[in-house]
Amino acid sequence: MTSEKSNQPSTLVDAALRYLASLSAAKRESVTPAIMNFVRWYGGDKSVGTLSALKLSEYASGQPAGEEAASKLRTVKDLFLYFGKQGWTETSMSTHLKIKRTPVKVAGTARRSASVDKLVLTPEKQNELETELALLKEKRIHILDDIKRAAADKDLKENAPYHAAREEKAKLDGKIEELATLLKHAVIDSEHNYAAGNKAELGRCITMKELATGAICVYTLVMPREVNPKSGRISPASPIGKALIGRTIGETIEVVAPAYTFRYTIEAIE
Repeated sequence: MTSEKSNQPSTLVDAALRYLASLSAAKRESVTPAIMNFVRWYGGDKSVGTLSALKLSEYASGQPAGEEAASKLRTVKDLFLYFGKQGWTETSMSTHLKIKRTPVKVAGTARRSASVDKLVLTPEKQNELETELALLKEKRIHILDDIKRAAADKDLKENAPYHAAREEKAKLDGKIEELATLLKHAVIDSEHNYAAGNKAELGRCITMKELATGAICVYTLVMPREVNPKSGRISPASPIGKALIGRTIGETIEVVAPAYTFRYTIEAIE
């Protein structure tokens, strides 16, 4: 007799294919694109037993508002309801796929939000970023000199050095503005005395273990323009980033999601 455990698919893609096979032909055709897009996003080779509720929350929060996105999320929720009924995952996993409400526009009340996410920095990281900003500003002065020299050639249309310097200046201006804004709105955490090189901060790669499931998660704290949740690159201003910043190896953090509070231990910081 085959045990229930031996019937459990080993990977997410296998589990998804079993779910699709259980549907009618018409239903299967309509939901397959959304299901397989989710599988590709999460990673089809991931073990079903280690699927993370936090990752589901991330997937849902990354979807835009609107009926089309809501329909896709409902499809993925049905997938996890099936997984739960089969005993492959916890039955509550689907609750982490929260569907965003479409915002209602009120005529005559166009209000622009001027709020900026505050980034928590350690004093050491603040000094490091201030030094980087000063160096960028100094570099900008040299680039302006390059532009002036290149502009001395009246034929700007065919002036490659001039256009290259202008392009470099535009990139540099973007970095300077981003760093200046970040530092202006940053909150400096001076309450803790962490060992140098042993704390979670901007630029660090942090390995964590979810206490409830034992699942391993790896995140890198990056600047806003470098954020890519799919590859684990998150902003320190994100919920996970805020919980991590300034923490050290061995500490336990909590990340509050709409339907659940996740608890992790920090395993490594690189």
